[in-house]
Parts: sequence; structure tokens; C-alpha cells
Amino acid sequence: MKVPFLLGVLVGASGLTFSSDLRAEIKVEPDKENVVASRLVGDWLLDAALTGRLARNAKVPAEAALVSFKSDPAVAAKLPAKYEKFLANRRVYLAGLMTLKGQKSRQHPFILIEHRGNPHIVWFRERDGDPLGDAESFNVMLAVARERQDDLLFIGGDFNNQPFRAFTRLKVEKKQ
Repeated sequence: MKVPFLLGVLVGASGLTFSSDLRAEIKVEPDKENVVASRLVGDWLLDAALTGRLARNAKVPAEAALVSFKSDPAVAAKLPAKYEKFLANRRVYLAGLMTLKGQKSRQHPFILIEHRGNPHIVWFRERDGDPLGDAESFNVMLAVARERQDDLLFIGGDFNNQPFRAFTRLKVEKKQ
């Protein structure tokens, strides 16, 4: 997702921008009833058959055959001021590190928010030497099963115009 509205924060008519030391700290506010936030942490393996069904057998990119999410609330506090306007009045349910494993493994800081009524992951990557310089995002859904091992994770695009990819839990994380 190209996120032009995330770039630059203007303060009123003064034309001043927030500096990282003047902005309000972004904090994680967990909610045990938030299905995605309460069950997302762990390792997820691409379910090729279900993904093929969802994508009507279109070619599914293999860049993230395994996706891992690890909770680290400190990530939210490190977000630059340029994202403050976008995050204003939004609750951050979970923050941490997301690892995408496929042909290459890459680790990215992420936050889980609600965007337009959907659970939404915003993840960050390096740009021009800033490790949180660029933001990308995607919609995410999680179907809770009776047994945690049988949960299903669905990762879509950043808008409601792309089929989701389906993932099964690779291993069960211990409850925290």
C-alpha cells in the first residue's frame, strides 16, 4: 500500500510539524475480546489449496510462504511522528515484529489497528536510512477454532479488492 496520507503531519494553521520528541506516545491497548489481537501471535504456513480456492486458482505469490508474528509493545512507542495523524483516534491492539519467510526472510515492525471497520496490519520497512520510513498495510481476518492449532489466518490486500491468502498455524504458541 502506498500511504500518502501517512506522510507528513501538519499541525493546524501554524505549519509546524511534529518532531519525534514532541508527539504523544503511541501505546498498545490490548483487548482480550479482539479475535485477531488475541490469537495472531505465532507462526503461520500458507495453505496453498485454500488460497487457490479463494483466488480462483490464480497464481499466488510465494513471497510469504510462512508469516510469523511476535508481540513487542515497545514497537508502537518507536513510531515516527509522521504517522501520528493517521493513527489519531485509532486504538493499537497489538504491536510487534512480523517475519515474512519465503525466498528471502525479512522482519518488519507492525501494529494491528482497525481501519474502515476491518482488522488491519500496518507494517514498516526501511526507506532512506529510516528503519520505519515506509508504511505498507493489509487487511487480516482470523477464524478461531476449538483448538488453537486449528485456527485459520486470512491475509488480504490493503483495500477490499483482492482475494485473501489463507494460512494455518504452524505451531501453537504458549498462552501468555
